[in-house]
Amino acid sequence: MTTPLRERGLICDVQYGLDDWIVYAWPPGHDSVVLIGRQDGWLATHQAPAEGWTATTVLYDTTVSSSPDFDNVGPLISAVDALLVRLTRTPSPPATVGVIAAEIPTPPPAKPSMRGR
Repeated sequence: MTTPLRERGLICDVQYGLDDWIVYAWPPGHDSVVLIGRQDGWLATHQAPAEGWTATTVLYDTTVSSSPDFDNVGPLISAVDALLVRLTRTPSPPATVGVIAAEIPTPPPAKPSMRGR
């Protein structure tokens, strides 16, 4: 499940709950998508921080279906794709090319030694 999400630029974290797989996915600069995989299907929700993380929208739900299909994730990924199209994407910061070397100060000149006197 995480591979197609990561291919779409989402950062993912997976946890195993009591009987559920829980996949947290974050589009860059955006809210979270929570996917819960159960034996009876998938539930995908979207939480928006603009509403104080209190607004949750169901994107996809096969847990209420009479014939859930846990292994067919195509429609689930399509629902996530539809969400990503709706979200305003923040541009990624440009990648830096090369390494910028910091200026290293020149050490002060050595003072004459007083040893031999």
